[in-house]
Amino acid sequence: MRDKIIKLDFMETLSKTIKKLTEDEYQKLLSAVAGRKNNKPYIVIEAARHHNYDEQGMMSMLGVNPSAYYTLKNRLNEKIAAYLSQHIDNPISALKEKVARVPALLFGSDREVSIRSLKNLEKELIEYDLSNELITVYKALARLSIYNGDYDFYEKEYNRHVAFSLSVVKAEDLFFEFNRRAGQFLLSNEESDFENLQAVMRELTNIAELYHGHRLFVLLNVVRTYFLCIHTTRRENLAALELEIDNILQQIRKHFETYQQDTFYQSIRFIPDFLYFQYYTKTGNMVRADHHYQRINNGVADISSKPIFGFYLSQYLQSKIDRYMINGDLQAFCDLNAELETSFETEINDPYPYITKQKFLAICKFYQGDFAASAKIINKMRNDISLKKFFHTDVECKFFQALNYCLIGEDGLCTQLLQSLKRQLTGDKEENGETENGGNGDTTSDSATQSIADSPYGSAFVFMALLKAAIKPDEFRKKVTRLTEVYEEFNTVNTGSKKILSFLKLDESTIRRMANPIKE
Repeated sequence: MRDKIIKLDFMETLSKTIKKLTEDEYQKLLSAVAGRKNNKPYIVIEAARHHNYDEQGMMSMLGVNPSAYYTLKNRLNEKIAAYLSQHIDNPISALKEKVARVPALLFGSDREVSIRSLKNLEKELIEYDLSNELITVYKALARLSIYNGDYDFYEKEYNRHVAFSLSVVKAEDLFFEFNRRAGQFLLSNEESDFENLQAVMRELTNIAELYHGHRLFVLLNVVRTYFLCIHTTRRENLAALELEIDNILQQIRKHFETYQQDTFYQSIRFIPDFLYFQYYTKTGNMVRADHHYQRINNGVADISSKPIFGFYLSQYLQSKIDRYMINGDLQAFCDLNAELETSFETEINDPYPYITKQKFLAICKFYQGDFAASAKIINKMRNDISLKKFFHTDVECKFFQALNYCLIGEDGLCTQLLQSLKRQLTGDKEENGETENGGNGDTTSDSATQSIADSPYGSAFVFMALLKAAIKPDEFRKKVTRLTEVYEEFNTVNTGSKKILSFLKLDESTIRRMANPIKE
């Protein structure tokens, strides 16, 4: 799996990076790292910007062997990475440059001038809540004040900011750890993963209660709001928190406005609108959900190009599915797919965004009526990444793939998946004594019937019966009636924490297609 990641096509990766730059940014990079027009680096960068060569094509155009090309691309990679890292827009860099000169003030010729300069710098750093930089300033002020009464004050401030800075760093770590843990839980739906998620929440809450500051407020409440949206299953309970959540998100926005030079804040400015959209969609308030949807939808492609935001994009896509299930607007549901396919950077080492993206694209294909393409996307995803440790997602994806096979007449492939699912859901028990009730088309075995009573995945067995009934030869009208009855039963029992296929809505025409042995 790791080898597969390392061998990513260099030209494809370079092309994505280069094409994201504006023309002015591109020309500056070209001038800085490529040299003259006849240089090989210049040719490679121009090809990445304006064409779509693969690595073989690039070697052929340059007339070099694989060894020389390997050396060339490594050097070019290093140059481009160094250039881009030095030209990231960082509006507080001037303040940090002042902090870098602080040690020199210790050795100035006038102690009072040095102290006055440090106090002015202290005010600026406090304004932008730069705790790490304040540590340097307070230590310098303490040393300059060692012979007067201010020494103890500045030494205490130094110690306080060291402790606070370490707490903020830990809180930021937990902020990103929450994304990983939440993704794990959403894929597995296991109690143990939920407990890990709760542990992150408790630790972050404890830090925020021990120390006060707007950054801790933002970190805690972004995480807390996502946590509420993820684990609160009853809509009325979540709706009861509307005033509290609205106040919190408005306060977060105020902090973003107040600290406009804070790079971290400016990078996550989109999150309040993402949270509003998810919250109001979850509570069924579609008027307000649509307001925030209109604010953020056009900017989603830009955000999706930054891998660190994979969790937030995944939550947005899930909310977009929920929105479609309510309003049925297929055009709006699939409007960003072309951009997401190219811009939403995901990798199998970060499974939640990777799986969510592929599922979303497959669901869009399903509702567009392209069942073969939907099955292909899910099948490729299941081949690319192992879902064994994500039982819930594995079961759901297999059922969805089996449904697509049923709809395109691939009964053999559908049956294979159903057999695999039956073993999985019954704990790989022997399936002896299986019987069919020919009177009503019920294909549920005695062992499966017992499993329905014992398993939290009772609805999965009902959906299995639905697919078995669909591929079983029978009179068309009788099959349609039977499928309708089983599908209604599935919707009735498909509740609780182990609910599957919540994105699925089978209309009459789809059920009739399932029943018809001739799919075209």
